[in-house]
Amino acid sequence: RMFSVAAAEEEAPATLMGVVHPDYAPGAVEPHEPTGNEYFADAVFIGDSLMEHLEMTEVFPDANYVWKVGMGPISMGNKQFRLRGIDGKLSAYEAVAHYQPKKIFILLGGNGLNTNLSDVMIGHYEAMVDQLITLCPDAMFFALAPAPGSKKGMEDRGIAPARFAQFCTKLEELSQRKGLYFLDLYHLLADEDGNLPGEYDCGDGYHLSDGAYELMVDLIRTHTVPYPEAE
Repeated sequence: RMFSVAAAEEEAPATLMGVVHPDYAPGAVEPHEPTGNEYFADAVFIGDSLMEHLEMTEVFPDANYVWKVGMGPISMGNKQFRLRGIDGKLSAYEAVAHYQPKKIFILLGGNGLNTNLSDVMIGHYEAMVDQLITLCPDAMFFALAPAPGSKKGMEDRGIAPARFAQFCTKLEELSQRKGLYFLDLYHLLADEDGNLPGEYDCGDGYHLSDGAYELMVDLIRTHTVPYPEAE
């Protein structure tokens, strides 16, 4: 089945919410013992270049990935993908919908904060989530607060640490309002000044070290929510 983003926009209800387990309130998730790979077999991971490492290392071997270098909530609709068995190119939204996921993990938001205030970026993030919920109404959503860059990396990109922190706070608030589950990767990796410390920097001021990815994978595995059983 092929999906039309334009048609989805026309059919979108006034209030859109991700799938929420009745025993788990949206927003921050309490930690638990690590979840096995079977949980992620029906998941899609959406992201920018930070997501590439997860796909290449196959830490979630049965999951699907939709990522592009530099992708963000604003540009997601403009990115194109080729999927095996599909003629032509699909937008990022169509690529996600093609997989019919039950769980969607989103690691976006860092790209764009250099030119947009946190409130503006959250507005774009919400519009992106509305598109995804409309196209994937049976999906449970997990929003990962993006990791900061190093002090020099943030300065080079023109992003004040305070703006990054504000975006992550507002992303948690949006998650509570929109029925998303929130995973705070930002505060897991940021130092006291809101920058990425040296041990978590792969060397370019933006991408993550192997140790940081280990922490991110552990965060994901220990902050899942059971998919609700059909009544």
